Amino acid sequence: MSLARRQFLVASAALGAAAAAPNLFANTGAPSRYPDEAWQVIDERFQKYVLFNTPLERQWTGGLWLEGPAWNAVGRYAVFSDIPRALQMRWDEASGEVSILRHKVGHSNGNAFDDQGRLVACEHSPARVVRYEWDGSLSVLAESYDGKPLNAPNDLICLDNGGIIFTDPGYGAHVEYEGAARELELDTTVYYWEDGMAEPQPLTTELFKPNGIALGPDKRSVYIADTAPSHYPDEPATITRFTLGDDGKSLTDPTRLVESREEGYDGLACDQDGNIWAGTSGGEGHDGVTIFAPDGTLIGRILLPEVCANVCFVGEDRNRLLMTASQSIYTLYTNTRGA
Repeated sequence: MSLARRQFLVASAALGAAAAAPNLFANTGAPSRYPDEAWQVIDERFQKYVLFNTPLERQWTGGLWLEGPAWNAVGRYAVFSDIPRALQMRWDEASGEVSILRHKVGHSNGNAFDDQGRLVACEHSPARVVRYEWDGSLSVLAESYDGKPLNAPNDLICLDNGGIIFTDPGYGAHVEYEGAARELELDTTVYYWEDGMAEPQPLTTELFKPNGIALGPDKRSVYIADTAPSHYPDEPATITRFTLGDDGKSLTDPTRLVESREEGYDGLACDQDGNIWAGTSGGEGHDGVTIFAPDGTLIGRILLPEVCANVCFVGEDRNRLLMTASQSIYTLYTNTRGA
């Protein structure tokens, strides 16, 4: 083989390997200027969380309606749901790849990892809360109350005592697109469940459409979004803070922190300082994530080109916000960490 041909083959192989390397030639579109225009500082308290030199990144698109992100620190991946397709999806932080984790999952919505690292999921149809055990089996944790089927569990938090609190507004029972359309047989309720319970324990029925839920850094503050306007046009969208009882099985002292008639709040996450990061809809200038101080004051936004349903903090330092936004997932590094 001639030297010239050998050099040509070596160069071709190197170029081919380089082309195959992930992201080497990615993101070669038009440049954007820092700071990213997604950041919107409304109150000076939010400025400390803004990173000047980080871009909003669209990690993946192709879903129908994406919800329920949950971070697995051991595997360095996030689980999220494509509700209409009844899929649980997996985003790998290291590679950036998105793949199907499970299919035919009962129009899964909210996801969370419990104190033992098991995935717990809210399903719309059949309406139930399930847990994926270490041996691969599926345990049904809650599917009825007082002899009647749950509405359509939506979102949940896992507590240090092994219990879970989940919301049951019924969205998966309103249209076939996200579950199975039927009449609700129970009040819209927030429930508590733990191992050994034959049925979940109601905690509150005072919210019209209890939706996203998050636990504060103090492990006592529980925040719940109410997407009331979807079915009660005269009611505002709200975020209410409850206090978790000493027994970990009750909610007391409801305090309405946020209410709006211009936008709606869905999934919630708290950072280490107790700020509330809420997936938001409402049109241009509202769609994305709205950030509230612990006292409920609006301090900032992350504006997206799509409605944002839910959020969670991911990454080794849990300083990267993952947003499930309509058909896409986005990430943005922040100068804070998840609670």
